[in-house]
Amino acid sequence: TLSLHDALPIFQNFTIAPESTISEHHGGGQAKAVAVKDGLITPKGTFEIEYQHARILEWVIFGGTTTHAATTGDETHTLVWAEQLPSIVWEAGWENGTTDIIQKGTGLVFGRTTINSTIDGVLKVTGDWNAKTIDSSATTVTAAVVNTGSPLGGFENSMSIGGAAVDYVQSWSFTHNPNTKTIHGEGSRVPVYTASHNRNVEFSARIGLSTTSEIVRSTGNAAAITATEPAAFAVILAADNGTALGSGKRSVTLTLAGCKLKYSIVAAKNDFVMYDVTGNGIISAGAAVDQVLSAAW
Repeated sequence: TLSLHDALPIFQNFTIAPESTISEHHGGGQAKAVAVKDGLITPKGTFEIEYQHARILEWVIFGGTTTHAATTGDETHTLVWAEQLPSIVWEAGWENGTTDIIQKGTGLVFGRTTINSTIDGVLKVTGDWNAKTIDSSATTVTAAVVNTGSPLGGFENSMSIGGAAVDYVQSWSFTHNPNTKTIHGEGSRVPVYTASHNRNVEFSARIGLSTTSEIVRSTGNAAAITATEPAAFAVILAADNGTALGSGKRSVTLTLAGCKLKYSIVAAKNDFVMYDVTGNGIISAGAAVDQVLSAAW
């Protein structure tokens, strides 16, 4: 079991791998070490989730207090930006008869996170995290309340650049890097504080080559590279199950403003010609629809 919140998403992987500054110490005139010293320890790990609902986006990207609007069982969540990501409590547990194995932690702040869409897969969220401490003393697992909604599939995903839908998108990804760090102080092995810092956003996509519309956003002009900087544009990465609001709709929309990109064309024998775009942008908006009620948020 893994418990981060009542609206627990479909975790595929969750690792706990604290970083410790273990070192050997030698002296002149001998090959064998004199001592092995254990030093600072920083709880760290990784995660992989199949995306079902927007709760995870508040933790890993936006950080602010999400607002909600209900429509006959469907909840529209408007995600709000905050300067720092929230610090949350987590528990990972393994049932082991009468004495379960528990890892509880406080001060977990998510780090570099990628939302990835592939045409033949499901929308996934992967990344890493830092935390302040780990408690292994509990012996009874807290039952996880797992969300039962289906994840959004690649065939339900889409991408638009500059206000126009992009054809033949094979995959897209959105990466948010909050440069999360943990600080220690002399006199103790225990981390003092974990927090996010400057927040960088990257996007990428592989697209079937059918037009030069996106390529010229890099060169500035179809005829030649322009002397002046090309205009910025918006990028929208989205997924939608196609169901009407109030009838079981599930969707997510991430909007980036002020975007710039670069491209590379991939031409392989016996295949379609593709091009890859990568770029940076500024988080402008985030919204999602699912069945996680505001009372359970």
